[in-house]
Amino acid sequence: MSTQETGALIKSVNNMTATVAGKMGEIDKKVNAAKSSFNSWMDTTKAVNINGEGRYVTELEVDGDKDTFYPVYFRMETGEETKIEVYRHYTWNKGKNDFDTSSSHIASALVVLRGQSYSWDGDANYLRTLVNVQRYRQTVAKVGFKGWCDVEKLDPNGPDSDYNSPDEGYISRAHSCFMLRGGRLKYRITSNSPLTFKVYQEGDEFYRHEARNFRYIAKTVQLADAESGDADNNHGTTYVGYNLPVVAPLEVS
Repeated sequence: MSTQETGALIKSVNNMTATVAGKMGEIDKKVNAAKSSFNSWMDTTKAVNINGEGRYVTELEVDGDKDTFYPVYFRMETGEETKIEVYRHYTWNKGKNDFDTSSSHIASALVVLRGQSYSWDGDANYLRTLVNVQRYRQTVAKVGFKGWCDVEKLDPNGPDSDYNSPDEGYISRAHSCFMLRGGRLKYRITSNSPLTFKVYQEGDEFYRHEARNFRYIAKTVQLADAESGDADNNHGTTYVGYNLPVVAPLEVS
């Protein structure tokens, strides 16, 4: 092969290499654009948009006094039933709790709730306990469609109303609640919609209504006062609300 032919071959190979490199660059750009588009879709798409049910997990670590229950206020969505599970594995916080650092059997709980909306909303609104099973120690209490709290007037000299008379109990018209026991314990709350679950301390304000001159104040309770819930949810800690199968009577011929 002559020098001229060799030069032409090298030039052809170089041109082909440049073409391939250019195509690879175009492919990389398209792949990166597709990745960016997919990540954006993942960030903005809810399970309901693809005919699925969401699963949103919140983990909470509750410090504070081991015989005090701290409120978690939340507001359920409307348009479909909200499903909430409050779960605690019995070994969580082994060796790092305020109860018994030598035992692995600290406390277990599974509380399953179903409901929709909140007291003030005009839609069908409710909160019911399907399961409340707790072992070794009670760690979940005060399940209430209306959250357990205090109510105070924003302006002591302002107008009175049906909403701002000083009171304590299951009275929050804006939020539901349950309470979690302190003592350095971990809990996992799972829901089918993106709800906010937050532990409040005694005296924290969690809602106010300027026009009606009142605010709701978080209240904790002691172990002795920690019933399972309000009148619709006070089932104790060994409750399973699913119906057992009915066995047909044996026919004797």
